[in-house]
Amino acid sequence: MIDLHCHSTASDGTVPPEELPAMARKVGLAVLALTDHDTVSGVEAFLNAAKDVPDVRCIPGIELACRLESGEHCHIVGLFVDYRNETLRRLCDQIVEWRIDRNRNMLGKLSELGMPIDYDVLQKRHEGTIVGRPHIAEEMVNLGYCKTIRDAFQRFISRGRTAYCEREVPDGPTCLQAIHDAGGLAVWAHPMTSSNRTQTKCLAIATELCQSGLDGIEAYYSEHSQTQQENVLRIAAKLNLAVSGGSDFHGEHIPEIKLGVGYGGLRVPDALLEELDRRAKKYQNA
Repeated sequence: MIDLHCHSTASDGTVPPEELPAMARKVGLAVLALTDHDTVSGVEAFLNAAKDVPDVRCIPGIELACRLESGEHCHIVGLFVDYRNETLRRLCDQIVEWRIDRNRNMLGKLSELGMPIDYDVLQKRHEGTIVGRPHIAEEMVNLGYCKTIRDAFQRFISRGRTAYCEREVPDGPTCLQAIHDAGGLAVWAHPMTSSNRTQTKCLAIATELCQSGLDGIEAYYSEHSQTQQENVLRIAAKLNLAVSGGSDFHGEHIPEIKLGVGYGGLRVPDALLEELDRRAKKYQNA
């Protein structure tokens, strides 16, 4: 069993990166990729801890959001990345600056709604972490503004809600090029989780991403239905994309999703790794 999509405390998860390899072994995983949002700061600790868990292969990764020329927003998982690569690190630094601007704008809206949050206190509480909406939601619960993190999202900070703010993200080619420069494989994450993503629209987006060098697509995912999974597999076959999959584990921020198995029924086939490995070699040997 493998899981090629999970998060740690380096971004918006609740499990430290150094604890993930042992957790992966405990739940029966043979392979785990750490793919934190917009940062590789947890990768070194993750890989160091993996030395004590030799029966679990630990893969360095990242998850980046991007905006396409068509106006669509996508998340791209980079697998097998060199976390020391300067191109990737510079892009992450820029994205963090954009995140900070977005966070401040969102807190301004929450303050106008009678829910003030001190951003400096929030940052200090999560020092060394890429602060995002889950941390804001957690603070809203701590301050008694909402009962749960899910409640905070659903009422205030999800897309379309009163305190939501858009954030700047890189364009698709920039995102994919940074992953490739770092020796990584670019995989479109959770392609059918947006409510308006039909198979036709998904194919159009994947085709656009392929023009920038997309390598793979995530068919096996916690929130994909069986039909959606089959649709993505058909798109992968049509566009000659490698197939990936993962739980998108975040720990207690999304407690229903468990490492490796998602909501319980997720099974990412081990056999997928051979093709992903094969395709990654062209970037690692460049």
